[in-house]
Amino acid sequence: MPPVEPRIPVSPAARAGGAATARLAAIMERLRGEDGCAWDREQTWASLRRYVIEEAFELVEAIERDDPDAVREECGDLLLEVVFVARIAAEASRFGLEEVARDIGDKLIRRHPHVFGASAPAAGTAEALASWEAVKAREKAAAGDAGRRRIPALPALLAAAKLLERAEIGDVGSPAEAAADLAAAEAGDVERAAGELLLAAAAAALDRGADPETALRRALGRRR
Repeated sequence: MPPVEPRIPVSPAARAGGAATARLAAIMERLRGEDGCAWDREQTWASLRRYVIEEAFELVEAIERDDPDAVREECGDLLLEVVFVARIAAEASRFGLEEVARDIGDKLIRRHPHVFGASAPAAGTAEALASWEAVKAREKAAAGDAGRRRIPALPALLAAAKLLERAEIGDVGSPAEAAADLAAAEAGDVERAAGELLLAAAAAALDRGADPETALRRALGRRR
């Protein structure tokens, strides 16, 4: 028997957001149409990759500046890329923006059984995260994806943090040991030793409750 869909009230703000997103999707449809924009019509998934990455990082930068106006603008720019990708897919009869929104909504409901399901409410952040990861693991096992080991398609420091948090990397040693190894490395072994030092530093930051990517970006900001 399929699970019962939880009743989720739609607030006026959510309803208005849906209407604005539908308007954005209609604008993109026009831009991609015969009487639209030549540049927009030429774009493909492959050509949009750089813009997706750029807009994501510009949003991160705006968040770091704690600039509400910039965050709002960059959210819009990133949303545009999602709508753009979905429109190209719809033209090829693959999927559309509706399927994208529905799929992520379904995922949020599935992975929050302590909110939408029969599970007891989570006692705190750690328990909520553990519930999410447990459901995620079951989904991947059912899809035959549980045993696959991939490096996430992220910048290396973000990928390292993600894999460390998942406990998919073994003992990396201490930064002091890795630094000594780098200092003593021969010319042909410097890259390996430098990589091990960066990985050890990322692990140490996570152990102390700091996000390595944020720590490095703030260190760069202090010296810029």
